[in-house]
Amino acid sequence: MCGILGFNFNNPEKCKSLINLISHRGPDDEGIFTDKNISLGHKRLSIIDLSIAGHQPMFYSKENGACSEKFLNQNIKNTTIGIVYNGEIYNFLEIKSELNRLGYSFTTNCDTEIILASYFEWGTDCVKKFNGMWAFAIYDIAKQILFLSRDRLGIKPLYYYNYNKKFIFGSEVKVFLKSEIEKNIDNEAINYYYLFGFTPPNKSILQNVSKLLPGHNLIFNLKTNKIEYDKEFWNIEFKNENIPLQQLKSNIYKQLDESVKKRLLSDVPVGAFLSGGIDSSIIVYFMRKHIQDLNTFSVKFDYQDFNESQWSQKVANKFNTRHFEIEFNSTDVENLIETLPYYFDEPFADQSMIPTFLVSKVAKEHVTVCLSGTGSDEIFAGYPRHKEYLLLHKISKLPDSLKSTIILIYKTIANELDRVNKLKELLFSSKDKMYIKLFSNLFRSPLEPRFNFDLIAKENLLNQDNTLESLLKFEQKIYLPEDLLIKEDRSTMAHSLEGRFPFLDYHLVELVNSIPSKYKIKNGVSKYILKKTFEGILPDEILYRKKQGFGVPLKHYFRKELSKLAYHIIFESHDNEFYDKKTLKTLWDAHQSGKSDYSALFWNIIMYNKWFERWMK
Repeated sequence: MCGILGFNFNNPEKCKSLINLISHRGPDDEGIFTDKNISLGHKRLSIIDLSIAGHQPMFYSKENGACSEKFLNQNIKNTTIGIVYNGEIYNFLEIKSELNRLGYSFTTNCDTEIILASYFEWGTDCVKKFNGMWAFAIYDIAKQILFLSRDRLGIKPLYYYNYNKKFIFGSEVKVFLKSEIEKNIDNEAINYYYLFGFTPPNKSILQNVSKLLPGHNLIFNLKTNKIEYDKEFWNIEFKNENIPLQQLKSNIYKQLDESVKKRLLSDVPVGAFLSGGIDSSIIVYFMRKHIQDLNTFSVKFDYQDFNESQWSQKVANKFNTRHFEIEFNSTDVENLIETLPYYFDEPFADQSMIPTFLVSKVAKEHVTVCLSGTGSDEIFAGYPRHKEYLLLHKISKLPDSLKSTIILIYKTIANELDRVNKLKELLFSSKDKMYIKLFSNLFRSPLEPRFNFDLIAKENLLNQDNTLESLLKFEQKIYLPEDLLIKEDRSTMAHSLEGRFPFLDYHLVELVNSIPSKYKIKNGVSKYILKKTFEGILPDEILYRKKQGFGVPLKHYFRKELSKLAYHIIFESHDNEFYDKKTLKTLWDAHQSGKSDYSALFWNIIMYNKWFERWMK
């Protein structure tokens, strides 16, 4: 894992100051290269080939192999290409063998050199050969272009600024927040944030700062100072192949086994996050086959309803891991309220950022790489909202008289009036808005700000035929890269820890996306096919227990330990124009009474206000 940046002008001092902003991404080494119309910077977290040979920026010619900017001759005309790179290519040894047969020789044991040689041989199509996670920029000296690429599922972040012939790219938004550009907030990004708790694909919180989309390549011409193309090389597709159940189980097992094995490739210690849920337990099961002394890590909070420790301990005992369970409380959360906006550097409000950040800090004390079960729910349909979505879709097709009856019944059992009103609005929407509202109803906060539903509609992710696949497509294309993987990347890299995600091997994603929906949710069982695959391997109490999620007791803290602090940030510290303070106060009082839980909404506002205070004042 590393941090990268660059821009289309020569300024070594600026390059040095900006690369230092992301030192946490790579504390082991630093490299800077500048030429007449290019500056490249790199911070390295050494994982494979820990020697100085892995230094970046790395340059490559077929005749001489790899060298760094430290060893470049003053005349660089014979050096064809250079790179700054963040990520891991798990199949680089296989590609290396193929390149050897084609006449290439290598001077390092790094996957970085393999990327350069692959580009030399296959051009921009080289990325189609890679299995891994990456964000890189290749400087083609002969053609005077920058070639940027981001992995298929968006595991690694890559942002760029392209305005008035100035081009800047970097791993994190703080690179742009500290650059000499206008820092205007993008209104569409704010709308997205207040609906979902994260900024939209392609855009960032800042105007003119974009995300390179997952599975995309971009070429910037250094002679014309223009983007030549932004092109997709991989996309999410659903095929619904008719494969017998037993064969599906066998295919899933083999693919997961191979995926975990590939992600154990490392010259530094490897461990695992272990929640005691099905996904992390599966990862630990496969890891234990290859690692004799395996470290696993979990967190617990000081409220029993947010404590999964008994389950993680059961799995740790079953597979005989060296398990670290760390307890946190409201004081730890209070301290993080000031810390998180620096490392996330965009407004971000997924509450699970808290335990992910805390457990990463502890894991780094023992390992440098940690495997995670992230991604399983988004491909196997593991969230309660997946079942709820299917139910609501069926209800929406009923006659109005039956819809009214359902609302009356729901009103007698629902605790929160706003949920009843949402259901009423949903079921009696006009047909053209029905599917968008049905979909977004499962994500949005209790109080909806100024939001244009066309923001979702224009993504063209929803259809009226296969509703579960519509939802899974959204989660894989948007929710996964913009929420979960941002959370994982920022939390782990803040502590110079590399996160790896076996469920997001693209071969596995393609396999699972070819499985009919009936095998993902069956007889009310989420992730049906995954659970069937591991029956007899994991205990039923792990496989079939109710999903708890990676939560934190904010609903309790905002009523007790952090009540005064939260109130001050929400109502007194920043004039938030998106929510009416009077309405917010009504919701605050309802939360304090214990009748409702608006902690997600309050955390959303707190994180925006603290981000604004940290970066925009």
